Parts: sequence; C-alpha cells; structure tokens
Amino acid sequence: MADVNVPPAADGDETDDERRLRDGDRFRDADRGQLLLVAGLVMAVSLVALVVLLNASIYSENLATRGIEAADGEPLEIRAAAVDGTGTLIDATNRERHDSYGSAETAVEDGITDLDGRLARTAAERGGISQLNPTGDGLREGRYVAGSVDDSAAVRDAERTRAFVFAVGEPSLPDASASTAPGTAVTVVFNRTGSNTTHEVYVYDPDDGSDEAAVATATNGTDATETCRLETVDGGRLPVDLTAGTIDGEPCPGIWPAELRGDAVPYDIEFANADGVDAEMTATALTTTEPDGPLADASSPAVYDATLRFRYRTADVRFETTVRVAPG
Repeated sequence: MADVNVPPAADGDETDDERRLRDGDRFRDADRGQLLLVAGLVMAVSLVALVVLLNASIYSENLATRGIEAADGEPLEIRAAAVDGTGTLIDATNRERHDSYGSAETAVEDGITDLDGRLARTAAERGGISQLNPTGDGLREGRYVAGSVDDSAAVRDAERTRAFVFAVGEPSLPDASASTAPGTAVTVVFNRTGSNTTHEVYVYDPDDGSDEAAVATATNGTDATETCRLETVDGGRLPVDLTAGTIDGEPCPGIWPAELRGDAVPYDIEFANADGVDAEMTATALTTTEPDGPLADASSPAVYDATLRFRYRTADVRFETTVRVAPG
C-alpha cells in the first residue's frame, strides 16, 4: 500500500490547540496592561487625595493660629490701656497736691473705678468681659516733691524713687571736670542709710572752653567718671532724668546707681554745691518722711504706685494677671 504524504497546514488553517495557545497569550498580555493602567490610576488618585488633605490641614492650622493670636491680642491690648490709664491717673492726682494721703488714695481709687467701667464697655463691644481693681496690696503711700534745691534740701528715707528729674539752669552751671567735680559741680548725693556708702551724680560745664554740659558719677565721692556730654543751645534749664538715664532727652546710661534699683536699703537724697545755682527737682519717692530745706514746702502726700488685678474673659479666652503700675 502506497504511503500518503499530508502537507502541513497552510496559514489560516491553525489547529484548535494552536489557536487556543495563541489567544491565551494575547489575553495574558492584555491583563498585564490593564493591571498597570489601573495601578497607575490608583497611585495618581492617591497622590491627589494626599495633596488635598495636606493643604486642608495646613489651611485649618493657619486659621486656628490666627484665631488664637487675635484672641490673645485683645486682653493684652486692654491690659496695656489699663496700665497707661492708671499711670496717668496716679501722676495727675499727685500733681494736684492733696493735703493728705487718704485724699490722694481716694481720688486714685475713684479714678480706677471709672477706668474699669470704660474698659468694660470696650471689652463688651468685642464680646468680652473685663475687670480692673486694686489687689490686697493696693496703693502705697509716697511723697510728691517738686521745687528748688540748695545745700540744705533733702528727701529722707526713700525706699524707691521714680520720675526723678533734676534741672539746672545752663548759665549757672559751675565749671568743672571729672577730677574736680566733687568740689565744684552741682551734685546729687544718694546717701544709703546705715551703710556708709554714697553715690554721687555731678552736673557741670566742662572747663575746656566747649559749649557743653556734662554728667559724671562716683561712689563715695572718689574716682568720678564722666558718663556723657551734651551741647547746650538755648541757655534754659537742662533736665537730667536720673531714673530714665537721659540728659535733655538724649540717652545717658548709667546715671542711676545700680545698687538702688529694686528693693534697696532706704537712702537720703541730698545736694551739694547747689547754693546760688538755678536748680530744681521733681520726683515721687516711696517715703512718708517730709523733706528738708526748701523742699519741705514743695512736697505733698502722694500715691507712689498701685498693684492691680486685671481679668478678661470671652467664650474662648480666660486671661488674668497682676500688674504693678509705677510710671517713670
């Protein structure tokens, strides 16, 4: 019997097994492409969602921070108004020169009550409640001193001094230098009670031919050091603010003795080389002792300072603080 040769299948005449294998490969390729596409889409959506959430978080935090700062600023602003108003009230009351401390104290307390009412109205307009009143320490008695000085003038037993301005007529300034100041310059002496220690502030016209005024300081009258100079122009009184550290408004640091800052040993404020000099002083001292010399008739009972409790409250903020007001 003759052999029969079967020719191979022509193109397009695939067997069923070959067709199934080819279709399976195509499906697997399509599945991998779809998976890659879906995975890329998921990652893109996730990144967008993350950016949106991050931006929302930052925005919310910024809003919350701004809200807190605004809320904190309101009580601080009203507190500053309370301090400034009380300081102005104390100094204005002292300048009225009351005959007794009780009268000055009542005037300041009445003024604080009025200031409390005005601050409360301001707070209410902002949706808050405020309260200002003296603490148990309340007000402290002092002396308001304002008048001319000579070598007999003195302020006794001062525990503290504020707003101390010493003014000297420029034409009457004695000629001196730092080395000769103890014997010739008009001098403010802080004599610390019981310590055998003095601190001096000298004001003079430098004897070098310049049209200037100078200030020097010393301890126990030795080793005087010039701290500042200022050109004189109008020939009027030259104000030296000892507590603020200025001469005619210009900075002159180091005038006030460091040992007298804060709660110090009581001291007397005295003057030397002031006879025949056009000089005067203004100060508020924490003392109940009447001054000596021409200052005896130039002083009056005064309120030295006030310790106050300030409260402020809103729906979101509670603020309470104690503040001591001693202007200058």
